[in-house]
Amino acid sequence: MINLKELLKKDFGVDYPISGGTGNSKDNPIVVHYEFPNDYSSIEYGVIRCIAIVRRIEWKLLRQSLIQHNGKKIDQLKIEAKWIENGQLITQKENYYFDITECFSIGCI
Repeated sequence: MINLKELLKKDFGVDYPISGGTGNSKDNPIVVHYEFPNDYSSIEYGVIRCIAIVRRIEWKLLRQSLIQHNGKKIDQLKIEAKWIENGQLITQKENYYFDITECFSIGCI
């Protein structure tokens, strides 16, 4: 099975320093790895932009929060997603979770 990192590289030609899950929960976060220089927020936004293109949604960031979960530093991005389905505008709030423990402890920007 192809993972998110491989999909983003194949579909968008970007090689983000990520691994892990799909980012749909605190227990399945996208792991952002430290690579100098590494601005983890730009990586997070880039990943969400790519996912939004694939899903054919428009999105805007509502809130970004650093939370602790199982000894990890998790960046929670709450977005508002909008798309058209059967002629109707659908608006939904969604969360994406990124494990930034490695970046945070090493000193990412």
